[in-house]
Amino acid sequence: MHQPKLDRQGNVQRFASGPRRGEIKTEKISFFRPPNQHDQDALAAASDTLQANWARFDDQGLIPTENIPMGTKTSEPLRYGMNRYCEMFNDRQLLGHLTAMETLKQLKPQILRELGDERGRAVITYLQFAIDKTLDYNSRQTRWEFTRGVVKGTFGRHDFSLKWTYGEMVFSGPHSGLKWGLSQILDGYKGIQALVEPAFPGGSALPPIDIVNGSAVHIPSIDGGSVDLVCMDPPYYNNVQYAELSDYFYVWQKRSLKELYPEIAWTRLTNKREEAVANPARDGSARKAKEEYEELMGEIFAESRRVVKDDGLMTLMFTHKAQDAWETLTRSLIQAGWEITSCFPVESESGHSTHQMNMASAASTIFISCRKRNRDNPEPAFWSGLGGSGIQHQVRGAVEAGLAEFRPLRLNAVDQMIACYGRALQVLSKHWPVMDGDDEVSPMRAMNEASRVVAGHQINEITDGRISVDDLDSETAIALTMYGIWGHDEVPFSEVLNLSRSLNTSLENHAGGYSVHGRKVGVNGQISGRRAITGQAAEESGYAAPLIKKGSKLRLAKPEERNFKRLNNPQSDWDVLHGLLIKYREGDVPVARTYLEAHREGNDSTVLDLLTVWGEEAETAGVRNEAKALLFGLRQ
Repeated sequence: MHQPKLDRQGNVQRFASGPRRGEIKTEKISFFRPPNQHDQDALAAASDTLQANWARFDDQGLIPTENIPMGTKTSEPLRYGMNRYCEMFNDRQLLGHLTAMETLKQLKPQILRELGDERGRAVITYLQFAIDKTLDYNSRQTRWEFTRGVVKGTFGRHDFSLKWTYGEMVFSGPHSGLKWGLSQILDGYKGIQALVEPAFPGGSALPPIDIVNGSAVHIPSIDGGSVDLVCMDPPYYNNVQYAELSDYFYVWQKRSLKELYPEIAWTRLTNKREEAVANPARDGSARKAKEEYEELMGEIFAESRRVVKDDGLMTLMFTHKAQDAWETLTRSLIQAGWEITSCFPVESESGHSTHQMNMASAASTIFISCRKRNRDNPEPAFWSGLGGSGIQHQVRGAVEAGLAEFRPLRLNAVDQMIACYGRALQVLSKHWPVMDGDDEVSPMRAMNEASRVVAGHQINEITDGRISVDDLDSETAIALTMYGIWGHDEVPFSEVLNLSRSLNTSLENHAGGYSVHGRKVGVNGQISGRRAITGQAAEESGYAAPLIKKGSKLRLAKPEERNFKRLNNPQSDWDVLHGLLIKYREGDVPVARTYLEAHREGNDSTVLDLLTVWGEEAETAGVRNEAKALLFGLRQ
């Protein structure tokens, strides 16, 4: 709503000049109220109306009663009782969507009669897209974005995660969801029109563009060696299950578009068998899903190589932080006869996106350029070589050069790591195959080498050169690197495992206290249930290890979560850092100084450097200020 705009004294403001001189200035505001009986009655009335008209809608075949199949992304709605696609909407939402679908069905003959088959079919298709937009923003899967005061769509994330509270758009009036949906589709159409317009030389009726809709595995209509560029945004491994998610719209679209496009095989649900993704639910296991993805992407890359000219180019966009995804994509590329010639990160995700927030996620897309690799009897290269001549040395050099090149971009730590994967794989693909004795060097090993360089660089950078990775014990090296990259966020176990390998350490599960020997890092299990409430567990109270495992995720333990016996008998400098912070909270600087002298007397510089980093990289202002105050007190 709008209200008069007031000045600092509370007086109504008016326009002082111009055509609106003397008129009251207004401002748009939002206000909120709890639901009242009228709102409850409206919901009940919508349910009654839906039930009264259910048979009519069903006779017209408008209700998406298809069962939701079990899949990687569909398990959540099924777990909470949404077994059919129509059940992903409350009664009022479903009534609105069905009314819109019925209206479009009634208008179709008139649209086709007045505009003809071709234009009429296009208009009907875009009107369906407008309905699709409201389907996205009017379901039990939406959420209220309080920072902007808007409803976020069903696919604010790449899944069907349950929302305990959801937003809802109105269906009628000048600011209705349907009107907004139509405006969104028109804006999209205008954007496409602006992109295509330059391809209409002299205003010709048809642009010189051929559109082939089909599988990228086999494109017989395109001659071999005839294409200058293949530009591809490939499926992101297991991140997005496109077919599973697209069923949400498909079950509605086929009800209004099936008869307009008889050339399309309108199956009950979308084809998931031939989709180039890693889908454990489809393939039976994560290992088989990886193999299927590698095979399908290999076929796509091979067909792309066939159609591209010898001096042609293929570009890819890839946003995935898991090494498994990169290894699989790279192996498919190399085996299909491509060489990575360049790669560069470009920011592509908002830091406020639900894909990113608190997810230790990448915010950048890595752009990869590839050219045909000469596959005629390649001589193998060697991982190690005399005088730094091996591929290992070249990988390290490429990663170090990349880190210098990326510095002006101010990449976050995760993006920095991923961008360096690309540089390492660029070297590997150029010299493929690479051998280490009788063993072939895998893309994973090249990425681990990149991780080692990046980890050392990040430790050096966050300590302003005061600490190198070689100065630290194994637990402190892992903990500090994780802290610099991910803070206390949960991280996939595989990511930390790869990091540990790059630092030549092993992760070891321990139920309680333990002694650190050699290059290992302890991992404790997450305390859950009643034990978490009482604070009692195998660790007695708190965690002896610096890492906590919950399911397939790991995170750093916070100082207040650590086991007091471990901190009183520290095994690593990271233990001493946590113990120092706890002692400061218990008795201020004198108690903290006594603790530091007892455990690192005469050798406290490393711990103080760690404390500096702790404060600089802290997630909250309170922790930063605490570290600064403690440092100041200890240095007096």
